[in-house]
Amino acid sequence: MTDTRQPIVLSIAGSDNTGGAGIQADIKTCCAYKVYAATVITGVTAQNSHKVFGVEPVSLSMISQQIDSIFEVMRPDAVKTGMLPSPEIIRLVAEKLRQYDVRNIVVDPVMVATNGGELVKTGNQTIEAFVDHLLPIADIVTPNISEASEFFGENVRNMDAEAVCRRLKEITGAKSVLLKGGHSSADAASDYLFDGTSLTEFSSQRIVTDNTHGTGCTLSSAIACSLAMGKDIKEAVAEAKEFISKAICSASNLKIMEGPGPLDFFVNIE
Repeated sequence: MTDTRQPIVLSIAGSDNTGGAGIQADIKTCCAYKVYAATVITGVTAQNSHKVFGVEPVSLSMISQQIDSIFEVMRPDAVKTGMLPSPEIIRLVAEKLRQYDVRNIVVDPVMVATNGGELVKTGNQTIEAFVDHLLPIADIVTPNISEASEFFGENVRNMDAEAVCRRLKEITGAKSVLLKGGHSSADAASDYLFDGTSLTEFSSQRIVTDNTHGTGCTLSSAIACSLAMGKDIKEAVAEAKEFISKAICSASNLKIMEGPGPLDFFVNIE
């Protein structure tokens, strides 16, 4: 009987105790894609739909040991990074990914939770750590408007989407940039992918619901899943957008918690 090779995604991110975002969302997304999920936990959060109560980073030595122990026994086909709570952790993760010559790196530059709570030490040192160490090895970076504004040092909400994407690619050094939301009409939600050559708009019907907790985490891990399965960047983003739209639409009638709830990760499971 021959062995079956299952695609593997490694998520390097923080824990969300409500299960809707972070490592928990990444694992559920991988399950939805039938991809094996390995994890490195960078920090533990105490949060709910109302606020972030606290963030406790994992030590550098423990993060390093988690990564080393994974690569000793398996070779992830894609890596997604989420919450990296400090500049030191950002630099360490970049160093380890270089050490293991990792490919298909998806960087979600998480800084603020859906409920508005700060998850990462924001400021010049964090931005510099991303720009100088992690983003130059990223295959795609997936900032939302607020995160893009952090990299610019000014609000980009009313700027031309293509100009923002091109400038973000210059600033970050990432191979591709996916700018999430913000440049959309009242009835549509649009994301913009710039691969260094062309700009592609991914537009979908805006779904009116409060259940969008963990959307960014889920989107980036979905992209990583498709990359792990051998898809190119444009295909991966298109598939991830389709999955997210279905998961949000299906979640609109879910009642998991008080306040903004999670997506329906199991929308494709019969």
